[in-house]
Amino acid sequence: MAKLRRSAGRPSPAKKAKTAAPAARSKARAAVKKPTARPVKPAAKKSAAPRPAGKPGKPAAAKPASRPAAPAAAKSAPKAKPKAPSTPPRRSTYADAVLLYERGLHALQAKRYREASDALKRVIAEFPEEIELHERAQLYIRVCARQLAPLDATPKTPEEQVYAAELALNAGAIDRAVTLLNAALHQRADNDAAEYMLGVALATRGDQQGALQHLGRALELNPDHRDAMRKEPELDALRATEELQALLAVAAAAPRKEKRLQARVRR
Repeated sequence: MAKLRRSAGRPSPAKKAKTAAPAARSKARAAVKKPTARPVKPAAKKSAAPRPAGKPGKPAAAKPASRPAAPAAAKSAPKAKPKAPSTPPRRSTYADAVLLYERGLHALQAKRYREASDALKRVIAEFPEEIELHERAQLYIRVCARQLAPLDATPKTPEEQVYAAELALNAGAIDRAVTLLNAALHQRADNDAAEYMLGVALATRGDQQGALQHLGRALELNPDHRDAMRKEPELDALRATEELQALLAVAAAAPRKEKRLQARVRR
């Protein structure tokens, strides 16, 4: 009986295990369950408190303005590169004008001045828009004009006139020779060569008095003409006259007088 009471008063180990198992499971479940999160209230927007006047705050950086979204087609298309500035296109007439201009230059180099002048004048007339070629064309046109101008055969200086008179006398043009010699003496009155040639021309024409006058003047200016007067074929008829012989005698005495004066100066 005593054993039974002991057993009745104390729970058996099996019962202890049975009763402890549910309690352990309940504790495990409680440990597994997460605590429920409390709902967080949204924070109230704080009104920007006015800064004190003494301490200015840093200015807020300006946010870049948002660009409007480009369409999808524009984003996908590649950006076009800027084109380099190109030279203005040549006119269609430029090549023809240059060809005609070069043709004129080739003719000018070949001394075909008439052909060159005509080609260069066509450049100006047929291509009025090619201003660049006009100035050069006009320059070469003036060169052609100078070459095409007739040469002035009229002698200008007394020396040229005396030489032209000599050629005229040899060709039998007595009147032309007289005209040229008078022109030479008009420019230079002490031209002894012109005086001598004019005396010969007048003697050839039969004017003995005029010939003696100019021959005497020639001997006065230059006594060395006496040798030419003694040998000149055109003066054969005039050499027989006493007037010309007297002129030659005076001319022959003139050098001797000059030599005496020079000798006295040397002494």
